[in-house]
Amino acid sequence: MITILFDCHAHTEFSADSVMKLTDALDIAQKLNIGLITTEHIDFDFPGSDIYEFDPIEYFDHYRKYQYNNSLLLGVEIGMQKQTAVRSKIFSQQSPFDMIIISQHIIDGYDIYYPEYFYGKDKLTAYRIYLQAIADMISLHSFGDVLGHIDYICRKAPYDDKELYYNDFAPYIDKIWQTALVNNVIPEINTRRFSNDISIKTLIPVYRRYHELGGKYATIGSDAHVPASLGSGLKKACIFLKKCGLVPVYFKNHQLIPML
Repeated sequence: MITILFDCHAHTEFSADSVMKLTDALDIAQKLNIGLITTEHIDFDFPGSDIYEFDPIEYFDHYRKYQYNNSLLLGVEIGMQKQTAVRSKIFSQQSPFDMIIISQHIIDGYDIYYPEYFYGKDKLTAYRIYLQAIADMISLHSFGDVLGHIDYICRKAPYDDKELYYNDFAPYIDKIWQTALVNNVIPEINTRRFSNDISIKTLIPVYRRYHELGGKYATIGSDAHVPASLGSGLKKACIFLKKCGLVPVYFKNHQLIPML
C-alpha cells in the first residue's frame, strides 16, 4: 500500500520557465497529501541564453526552512549536452541535492521544444537522432539518479502522429534502457502527457521493455510549472507502473526509497 506519493518533478520560480511559488506548491501538495521534490532547471550552454541556470546556494538558503516535515526534498533537472557534461557534474556535486534528473532538451544546438529542430526531418529521422542522443549522453551524465521524460520530443513534434512507438524505435529505446541500467539511472514516468489515453497506451510497451531488460523502479513526476498541474496524473502513473512491472520510488540524499 502506498503510504505517501511524491511528485518527483516540479519547477518553481528558480526555473526560468516557471513562476510557481514554493508556498503555493506546498499548499497544493498538502491538500493532495503528497510529497514534493523541486527539480529546478540547469541547462548550461542553452541556445542563445543562460536563463536556465540558478544559484544553488540561494536555492538551498531559501527552501531549507520549508523542509520541516520531510515532505519537501530539493532536486535539480540537468540538461544533457556533451560539452557541458563536466560542468554539470561539478555543479551537481556542489550542493546536497536529494535527486538529480538528467534530461535531453537540446539536440545539435536546437531546443526541441521549438519547431527549428524538426525542419527538414521526417518523424523517424527526428526521433532517432533524439533517442540516439539520449543513449550517448547517459554515460557522460551517470551522476544523475533519474532519466527524465523519454517522450519529451512528443510534446511539440509537428507530425500528425506524435507518439513514441516501441516497435518503430526498438534498437534505440533498448540502448537507452541498457545504458541506464549499466549506469544505475532509473527512468521517470512523466505525467505531462497523461491526459491523453493514447499516449499512456503507447508508452506501456516502452516501459515494459525496461522491466524486461532488468529494470525494477521508476519515479513519477508531473513536471508542473504552475500550481494547478502539481500532482497531476500520479494515480494514473501508479496504475501504469503496475502494468509495466515497475515500483514507484523517490530519492532522498540520492538513496532510492520505494513508495510501496
